[in-house]
Amino acid sequence: MAGEPLHGRLEPIAVLAGHSYAVPRLLEGLSGDDPELRARCCFLLGQIATPDVRQPLLEGLDDPDRTVRIFAGIGLARMGDDAGYRAALAACSGSRWWIRYWAVDALARLSRVPQGALADPDPLVAAMACDAVGGGWEPAAATITYSGPSEASLSDLLELFENYMIGETDWWWHAGHYEQIIRGHETIVWLDSSWLEGLTNAAYLYWSLGRDVEALATYRRAVATHPEAWESHFEMGFFYFNAQKRYGHAAREFAQARKLGAPPVQARMHGHALEKAGQIPEALEVWRELVAKNPGDLVARDNLRRVEALVDGGR
Repeated sequence: MAGEPLHGRLEPIAVLAGHSYAVPRLLEGLSGDDPELRARCCFLLGQIATPDVRQPLLEGLDDPDRTVRIFAGIGLARMGDDAGYRAALAACSGSRWWIRYWAVDALARLSRVPQGALADPDPLVAAMACDAVGGGWEPAAATITYSGPSEASLSDLLELFENYMIGETDWWWHAGHYEQIIRGHETIVWLDSSWLEGLTNAAYLYWSLGRDVEALATYRRAVATHPEAWESHFEMGFFYFNAQKRYGHAAREFAQARKLGAPPVQARMHGHALEKAGQIPEALEVWRELVAKNPGDLVARDNLRRVEALVDGGR
């Protein structure tokens, strides 16, 4: 069952505020040639929100890459700096919903939420905008700073910050706020595309909220970015099997999951999907293979006997 969709806190939890020990390494990333890394560094500098990040964010407003400019503007606006207004406002058009969330959060700190955000197609973004127009959202500038592993590499610091943000999603989980969990997962996956669990969890929560189009797209992203992981194919197949009753599609994904080493419990879904698709001889062969590979699997043995009886009864 999905949690109540829009209740309680709408603002993000500032888990990275004040972690200024990471600023020098993030500035290194911001000065590099990779626009995706520069955008991530801008986002994280804006989350740290200490006075020393203002100047690099101001310089980020002139970056040739649109995403860098957007997150530079979002970071400045979050801290109450009007210089970030135009770039943050630009994020409200043509951006994915979780980026629009960060943009509205930032613009709320300036008391300049655009009217169009009140009718944003994403319910979390719209709810935040409606709440923010009433005022009272303070700038997110950090009031204290923290010590930390300042000598760590940029990649290690990115991993550390991702773990802090995963911790934020755990808070939202206990609050029952699925939209906020997805927002967190989408953000973290953008920061680190190797985090497969973030994609599959987000997809499952989209599905739980009845947002099946987004769920399917997210499962497909998981398969596209992690084609050699059995988990991505299994989760895609599980969605096809349970949500869409597309058993042939499910069988193909489960077959790939088996090929990539899915454990026995997950591998059994291949046989079930083939049977549901009406491919009884193929299902029988799968159950035989599973029992041969793992003779102690009593569940597979029971299914083998059951499908053998189906085949014998159909002769």
